[in-house]
Amino acid sequence: METQPVNLNQSWSRRHPFAVIGIILLVCLGPFVNKAVHADDPLFIWAGQWIQKHPADFFGAEVNWWGTATPMWLANCNPPLMSYFLAAVASVFGWNEIVLHLAGLALAFAAAAGIYSLAKMWCARPLLAAVVAILTPVFLVSSSTLMCDMLMLTFWIWALVFWERAQGNGQNVWLFLGAGVLAGLAVLTKYSAVTLLPLLPVISILRTRKSGWWLAGAAVPLIMVAAYEWITAGMYGKGLLSAAASFAQAHHSVFLGGWTAKGIIGLAFAGGTLLPLLFFAPLLWRRQTGLTGGIVIFGALLGFFWLGDDPGLFNSETNPGSLNCWSFRLQVIFLTAGGLHCLLLAGAETWRRRDATGVILALWIFSGLFFAMMLNWTVSARSFLPVVPAAAILLVRRLETRWGNFPVSGRLLWPLAPAAVVTLGLLLADYQLANSGRTAAEQLVARYKPANHKLWFEQHGGFQYYMEKLGAQPLDCERSVLQPGDMVIVPRINFGFISFPPGSVGWIDPLILQPRTWINLARDTKTSAAGFYSATWGPVPFALGSLPPQEFFQLKVFSGMQFNTQPANPRELLPGDMPVFADFTAACDDQPAPPVNPQAEKQIQLAIQFQADGNIESAIQCCRKALDVDPNNPVVLNNLAWMLATAGKPGLRDGREAVRLAALAVKLTDSRQPLIIGTLGAAYAEAGQFDKAIQAATTAQILAKLTGQHDLDAQNFVLLRQYSAGRAVEATDGP
Repeated sequence: METQPVNLNQSWSRRHPFAVIGIILLVCLGPFVNKAVHADDPLFIWAGQWIQKHPADFFGAEVNWWGTATPMWLANCNPPLMSYFLAAVASVFGWNEIVLHLAGLALAFAAAAGIYSLAKMWCARPLLAAVVAILTPVFLVSSSTLMCDMLMLTFWIWALVFWERAQGNGQNVWLFLGAGVLAGLAVLTKYSAVTLLPLLPVISILRTRKSGWWLAGAAVPLIMVAAYEWITAGMYGKGLLSAAASFAQAHHSVFLGGWTAKGIIGLAFAGGTLLPLLFFAPLLWRRQTGLTGGIVIFGALLGFFWLGDDPGLFNSETNPGSLNCWSFRLQVIFLTAGGLHCLLLAGAETWRRRDATGVILALWIFSGLFFAMMLNWTVSARSFLPVVPAAAILLVRRLETRWGNFPVSGRLLWPLAPAAVVTLGLLLADYQLANSGRTAAEQLVARYKPANHKLWFEQHGGFQYYMEKLGAQPLDCERSVLQPGDMVIVPRINFGFISFPPGSVGWIDPLILQPRTWINLARDTKTSAAGFYSATWGPVPFALGSLPPQEFFQLKVFSGMQFNTQPANPRELLPGDMPVFADFTAACDDQPAPPVNPQAEKQIQLAIQFQADGNIESAIQCCRKALDVDPNNPVVLNNLAWMLATAGKPGLRDGREAVRLAALAVKLTDSRQPLIIGTLGAAYAEAGQFDKAIQAATTAQILAKLTGQHDLDAQNFVLLRQYSAGRAVEATDGP
């Protein structure tokens, strides 16, 4: 019996598209509504809290986001509409994470409904376009944040819907004006929407090829943006749109491979953030065309990555070792091919149909990708969100070109399954990453908040939000005063921004939280490097593999400090500039010197001389004599331990005794000296305990970085490689 085609007009999903959209969003986002505040969320929350008290002065507060207090308008390079939205929600329901994320879910529904409404005018399967858009990684992850991306997309997509309805409704002036207002609100939600504005007049020119009321609608967002620039210049001394543009120019991400590297990274981010296009690729091309094109693209990329020079996809602060892992390199190639596929698909479909809608979609995609890849201050997955509706509609139109009036069946919709799996895995990884900051803050504050000492911390983001909420103080490199007994918490992410005087702080084993995920979207590991929120962390938005452990370094203050660093740039900052600190300075209390035994001091000087002459055996004997009269002298303990761990004559080495001596020296100095901790690492390596050697060398390197001892930082970085390779320290003259 012949199978009858599905009657789409009678299907429940066809009759209730918004219910389908709501159910999908609820299933995908519902489990994550208790997600912790994360990334730049705090800036929008703090501005919203300020707006509740000062609604006409939206950025009048100060915030310590970069290590010192600055005006909110300087730290938050976004317009205020999202903060007004959060303030309105919180005025009714309170500042609760679940409530705020439910409001974000409502925004996601509004955006997806807008995509459906626009797709209904541009393709025959609008619900499929909306579902494809929802299941792109950047859509769902952005929907789970409290940042401005989803509200901006909502305003923009409905502006296009109103604009197209005005075109088809006799050039309705009120619809044009309404569309213009919505487009202006999109810009006042996120400045990058200004690059989308030219699409509105382009649509009308392609549709009508003549002037009309659309000119008035196109003028509205320009007037709104100009008014905002003028008003904020009067309020804050600088127009905030131009300030954000100056910030993007001044703080542009720099990659070792220059613009070539940024282009590759941009394509990889496009392929990852618009992932369904890549999974649908076998269905979008004729078999021979798709097979030939795939072989050519993958072959060219394989040759480039394997036979060419290092493409320089990392910056100077990131460990590029993960690119040596063949599985990660293949992922970079796969996602880069996905970005190229998106561009080829837009060009091919435009050429095939040669209609106004195809040209509009191509211009939308090409301009959006150009901004996200080349113009934005960093390559970020969030910057690709405005391209999602165009990519989803393009995909559905291409399916229609290839398969005609196709039924909604598993044969053509199977690519949605792997896209959903990856996207939900990424959503879970981001959820766990966010929650690790909240969990760490709760545990650390409970552990280190006695009444007579202060708890300080570095770092911004969700961790800062919860630390401040629980009563801890952010370090201010211009004015903080630390007392002995205070504690300082420094997360590994972007650590080492503020340095402490050598010997002023002691090391306590870090708090380590390990998110359980199978996708990495933040920072580098041995097998991957990803940066969903910024490509400075990795050349792809996500990669297979677990997130790196979330480490929170704990330092105890032993010497009183008054930070008094002054910015290297003038205090009258240029638009968009942040304070720049070349060197950190702090007035530090003198550290009490340990008492010196004269006889021990004599033996120490002899040992130093013998060591300089290469007579290690005599130097060891002198150190032993010094310890006979001064057994708790950390300098002698350290020097003797180093010689026993690194002596050129194997017969002089004694790893076990070196470990005992170095461990005692570390204890006597309260783990304040990275030099001595590094010696302990060398002793462990000589004793064959390489896991402990790696741990000690890592501690020494981090403490050296935190205290501005760059030579020790570099030395322990080299030693770490040796210990990781199972090799002890080679013969050397001194620690």
